[in-house]
Amino acid sequence: MKPIDGSVGGASVVPPTATFDTRVVAPHERIDYWEARCADKIVGLRCSCLSESGLSARYHYFDLGRIKMIDIMADEHFVERTPHLLRRREKDSAFLMLILSGKIFVNRAGQCAVAEAGDVVLYDTNHAYMHGFPAQARQVIFEIPGEDFRARFADWSLREVVHFGGSTNPGRVVPAALRNVLQTARTSDWSVAGFAGLIEDEIWEVVETACSLTRGQTRSAYHAQTMQRLRRHISDNLHDPDLSPASIAAAMGMSLRQLNRLFEDEPLSLMELVFAKRLEGARADIRRFGAAASISDISYRWGFKSLAHFSRKFRDRFGTSPSHSR
Repeated sequence: MKPIDGSVGGASVVPPTATFDTRVVAPHERIDYWEARCADKIVGLRCSCLSESGLSARYHYFDLGRIKMIDIMADEHFVERTPHLLRRREKDSAFLMLILSGKIFVNRAGQCAVAEAGDVVLYDTNHAYMHGFPAQARQVIFEIPGEDFRARFADWSLREVVHFGGSTNPGRVVPAALRNVLQTARTSDWSVAGFAGLIEDEIWEVVETACSLTRGQTRSAYHAQTMQRLRRHISDNLHDPDLSPASIAAAMGMSLRQLNRLFEDEPLSLMELVFAKRLEGARADIRRFGAAASISDISYRWGFKSLAHFSRKFRDRFGTSPSHSR
């Protein structure tokens, strides 16, 4: 398996599904080459570079399932996703981006965000933007399908750039959590069944934390870290049909009153969050296994005690039946 140069925590055990480097073609061909490869695997864009020696850039593309991971290192350049390209090359994704080295900028909707190594940037591909490297930099993009993002965060618009500093409180919790995800992805054995799904769950937990911070629901770094631990415990025990506020409070070492206070400013109550996570997992399994697994087996696997209850909750959340979703 091909290691990633400069990877966090040593060589990766994740084989990239695609790798491209502009240095394999002549300098005057590199811009066209990069645009074509990015359009094929990432997003349709227009690239510019001021270097007389031509653009030096490479990416490793990893297919994690629904979520993709793209590791990009490049010298000075910038890319544009113009209104013309929005129409010509449609792309419906959210980009959750961790800056590993150097600086990047994102210009969008009258806002220019400058992010440094250790920061996280989040935006979607459905609106025009400019994204650039003022000098050599490296970033990892976690590409999330727009359909999946809106199913979880229907009222969260990404028209403006969301930026989390790696040294600001409490925003530093998001970069720290995403670095942990990247560390796990690069040092674990992906041949273990279900591991890709665990990585996806951790990415969603990072986005949930980011959403709480953006909406002002997170009061401090301690509060954000506690909510992360809580979400992790819930994710690890979703298959337990007896998962309840009492069992969660006991596992977290707090009272029910303390537990409920954590959710005072959250859009979902504790059990609404549990059911939302169960339904997301069940829908993913229905899509993944198709007719190879019965809907009743999937519903019981995700902690539902009644198929009728599962079907009703599924329709309420996704607007369609489990069988139609399959």
